[in-house]
Amino acid sequence: MFLLKQLLILNKRSINMSKRVLQRETSVHAILEAAVELFAEHGFEGTSIRQIAVKAGISLGLLYNYFSSKEELLKAIILRGRKSEKLEKPEGLTPFQALEHQVRNFFQELQQQPTYWRLLYLLRLQPSLKNSLGAELEKETQAQANSLVSQLAAAGSHSPSAEAALMLATLDGIAQQYLTVPNFPLQDVMIRYLLQLKNHLNA
Repeated sequence: MFLLKQLLILNKRSINMSKRVLQRETSVHAILEAAVELFAEHGFEGTSIRQIAVKAGISLGLLYNYFSSKEELLKAIILRGRKSEKLEKPEGLTPFQALEHQVRNFFQELQQQPTYWRLLYLLRLQPSLKNSLGAELEKETQAQANSLVSQLAAAGSHSPSAEAALMLATLDGIAQQYLTVPNFPLQDVMIRYLLQLKNHLNA
């Protein structure tokens, strides 16, 4: 009987803990989604913590339980976005197939999270954020470029460093066109770009 009571107590604690974890995850998700939309619409400086709390449907005090400042919130948004960009590649891919997978994933993320990408481009225009986020973003960008150089070299590029710079600039330009031009044919552009890349590497 004693053992049964202990098991019931442990089970109840486990359920309560699961509820708290779920509540936390739900609140954090709502906060991040609200912050992305408001930052993209009004800019980082033009958005207040209170506005984010109101849009997320939570109290200001609860928001501060999870994030101590707007800067911390912004870092969490960027970190979440970077994690989604670093999805694991399927095993057994050829070097070009790995590149193709990465490009397709980029276009998919662009379509699924346009507000997040608009926010990233807006951040470039806000010098006040360079001190707190500039080094972090630069580190991520450099790591991405280094990885791309290695992939291009494995795929047969004769000038992988220059090719990586060109590839990043091209994808950046395509992304900005997609985010600003109505009815931009993103899928057609992706197919043509991948075909050109394959032909170029096989030349």
